[in-house]
Amino acid sequence: MTQFQQLCYQTLKDKVPAGTVITYGGLAKLIGNPKAFRAVGSAMNKNPFAPAIPCHRVVKSNGDLGGFAYDISLKIKRLQAEGVSVENGKIVNFQSICL
Repeated sequence: MTQFQQLCYQTLKDKVPAGTVITYGGLAKLIGNPKAFRAVGSAMNKNPFAPAIPCHRVVKSNGDLGGFAYDISLKIKRLQAEGVSVENGKIVNFQSICL
């Protein structure tokens, strides 16, 4: 695991609580590298610590769910278990729950 991946995972775990989501770009900004949103996506795809490191909370900037290394229905199930509503592959009330 790279230092970048560790930074992504630790920041996500510490800064994005259950019931909220963050975009790939938002997480990149939090780690101090706003142009690294694609690298953040790659790190989330390789997350060996799910669900302890909640990569399911990272979504696209338009509220779409984005990818998920496992079955996308598992991402939806985990979000819904945390009180996040998903309809037609998008986060409901995205603006109000996105950090």
